This record gives sequence, C-alpha cells and structure tokens, in this order.
Amino acid sequence: MVDRARAHHRAGRLQDALHAWRSAIALSPSDPVLDYNVAALLGDLGAYEQAIAALRQARGKGLKAPEAFLVEGRALLGLLQTDEAASAYRRYLRERPADIDALREYAQMIWMRSGDRKAALQPVEAAIGKVPDAPALHALRAQIVGQTGYPQAEYQMLCDALARFGAHPLLEHAACKAALECDEPGRAVRHGETLEKTAPDFEKGRSAHCTALIANGDLDRAQARLDALRAAAPQNQYYIALQGTLWRLKDDARHRTLFDYDAFVFRAPLEAPEGWRSTDAYLDDLSASLDARHGFRQHPFFLSVRGGSQVALLTQADSPAMRAYPQAVSPAVQAFAAHLGAGDDPLRCRNTGAAAMAGAWSILLPPRGFHVNHVHPEGWISSACHLRHDGEADARDHAGWLKFGEPGIKTPVPLEPEHFVKPEPGVAVFFPSYLWHGTVPFDSGAARLTVAADFAPAAPQAPAGR
Repeated sequence: MVDRARAHHRAGRLQDALHAWRSAIALSPSDPVLDYNVAALLGDLGAYEQAIAALRQARGKGLKAPEAFLVEGRALLGLLQTDEAASAYRRYLRERPADIDALREYAQMIWMRSGDRKAALQPVEAAIGKVPDAPALHALRAQIVGQTGYPQAEYQMLCDALARFGAHPLLEHAACKAALECDEPGRAVRHGETLEKTAPDFEKGRSAHCTALIANGDLDRAQARLDALRAAAPQNQYYIALQGTLWRLKDDARHRTLFDYDAFVFRAPLEAPEGWRSTDAYLDDLSASLDARHGFRQHPFFLSVRGGSQVALLTQADSPAMRAYPQAVSPAVQAFAAHLGAGDDPLRCRNTGAAAMAGAWSILLPPRGFHVNHVHPEGWISSACHLRHDGEADARDHAGWLKFGEPGIKTPVPLEPEHFVKPEPGVAVFFPSYLWHGTVPFDSGAARLTVAADFAPAAPQAPAGR
C-alpha cells in the first residue's frame, strides 16, 4: 500500500495517494510516519486544518522527526497564522539549518507580511553563521536582496561569493541572471561560458547562457544553444518563447507562427458552477474566499507579480467556490481548444480538443502593481480571469490591461508589446503558455483581483449516450 501511495504521488494523483496512505494507516495504525505522510499530502492539497490534525496524531504515536515542524509551518502559513508558522519554521531550522527550501519559504513569509528586507534576511544570515561554507546559502542571501529590489547589490554579493568559492554552478547561474538584471550582458555571457565549461549538464545554466547570448546580440550562438535545449525538452514553454523572440529579432516570418495573437488569444466568460444561481453570485463568493486568503502586503519571491500578493487557488480547500473553479472555467477552455483546431505548431500539435486544469492561483494588485513579462514553462494553455476590476482602464495607455509579446528577457534592441487585452470581470483570457505576457501598471482605482490558471491537454470526452 505504501508503494502504491508513493506511485500515485509521483504521478500527481494526489487524491488517490491520500486514499492509499489512509489505507496503509488502517493496516499499520501504530506507525506515526504514515500519519506524517498524510499530513504532508493534506498540506499540499490545501486542507491545512486537517494536516495539522494528522500531525497531532503522528506526534501522539511518537513521531519525533523535525520535518514535522516544516509541514506544520507550511500548514499554519496557509491558514495565515504567521506567528505560529514562524515558530514552526524556526524549530525546524534549528535541526536543519541549511535547508534551502525551508529558509526561502521562511524568509519569503517575513518579507510578504512586513516588506522588511533586513528581517527577511535574518534567518539566512543565521544559517550562514552556522554553515558558513555552503555556497547555496550565499546564493540565496544574494537572491533575496535582488528579489526585494536591489539587483546591483545582488550581483556584487554573488561576485564576492564566487571569489570565495570558485566557479560553483549555483553561484554562476545566479550571477548570470543578476548580471542581466543589471544590464551587463557581456558579464552574463562570461558567467554562462563558465557554466558550460564547469557544469555542462546543468540545464538551467545552459538556458541562462542562451538568454545572456540573446541579450548580448550573439543571436547565432544563442540559436545553436537553443536548438539543443529544445531537442531535449521540446514542450518547455520558455524555450519556445526564446525561439519566437530570436525569430522576431532576426525579422524571421516564422515568429508569427508562434505569436499569432488573432488565433491564439481567446476570450470567454466563466459559467456558474452547480450550486450557484448565476455567474455573478459565483464571482462574489469566489472573490470573498480569495480576499480572505490575500493576507500579505508584498509579492512572493521568484514570481512575476510586483507590488501585490499571490496565493494558490486550492481546488481541494474548504472553500466551495475555490473547489468549483475548474467547473466554472471548463466550458471556456474547452471552447478555446475547439477554436484552436489542429496544426503542427507547438500549441496545436498537442491539441486533443479538451483541456484539464493543472494549477491555479490568485493575484491581488493594488494601484502601481503589475506583472513583469513572463511565460509559464510547464504549461500548455494559460489563462487570466479578472474577478474584480474597476472598469476605468485607460484605452489610450492601456493602464491595467494585459499585454502580450514584450519579452521578459533582455534583448539587444527593445521589443514592444504587440497585443493588448482589456480586462473584464468574469471573462477569462486564454493564450499559449509560451506567449510573453504581463500587465501595464495602473495608478488609480481599486485593487484588481485575478485568477490565473494553467491547463494541460486532456483525453477528449466521448459523445453523450455512448
């Protein structure tokens, strides 16, 4: 049963995994590790209170593993009980001071609730004091400085760490990206070249080197590296975006086969799920549920939002409105799949005529908030649906609008947005996950509440009656 649970988990069948773990508990009721695994999975599903209850059972059976504090911290964070979550993270980090994921989560929580850079850095500084010779800790410290608004300082810290530790892949990779943020493409290329020499199998390093070559105008060298990256990962949406960008920079007409906005950007309204009398009633309930989860004042690290907050939309959560979102959006995304039809381009070649939601999250943007241009590397189709929008977007400068086509990487010449979409409450905008997209900042009005989602190809549904 344990092997079955792990197999379901690896395949992403989380509900099946949960059932298998609970069956394993029935067979071995005194084993606390089984309850711990249930708690961790419940946390992943967003059932935070149930996760904490499962941890209590595990501890009652004698569980002593410090990892339980990490699961507890994540669940408490999901419940916005940040003081209690901080205590759990600290207890875990006393035993595992160099756990990069836990440190990043804890520092991010401090930053999101306070906007205090120095406070966010404190747990990482403490970890470096205990484990001074861990390059990953020095990389994380520098990256937090960059993510909170100081790219020049980030790059200098990374260069100092490289001088201390030598050509470590994590440091070189971070330095390559930071150099680009500082508009130093030549330096970024040198970091990328070092990465290829010292860590030739490090895919993220080769990807960063390719991006640096584009920024430096070395388009033919970038294309050669991109060809190898795409051959190894043909469905990686970021690599497809880089290909379209290279073609655009070279005035290659193939750019339009990827960035065909008329064919590949689609709008459709949500529909009222079962249990709601109207779409407006559903949007009101979903907005209220999400408002209750947006408890932070600053953006998370390493994501596209700036000046706002982002939280997961948990379709297994206690909120009926969150659980119903896949049903509300399904008719619209199926309509998009039908609209796309068949083709041999990277989008339509995967089209089965049906799509299933692979993940969703919500963004709250106050005035002057925005999204930097980005893509969704693991997606196929992506979407953005405004739930609350004040309707005062300026048609002249597109304030608050979605924009498409402006690269999220540095380019040797500026490439402007090519397409704009005005947000409308309750209307989802669908597009290829590889399509560069962001938002135009806006200066006034109420905060905008949005749900974004990724979709994967799904098996087509059989006709009714068969």
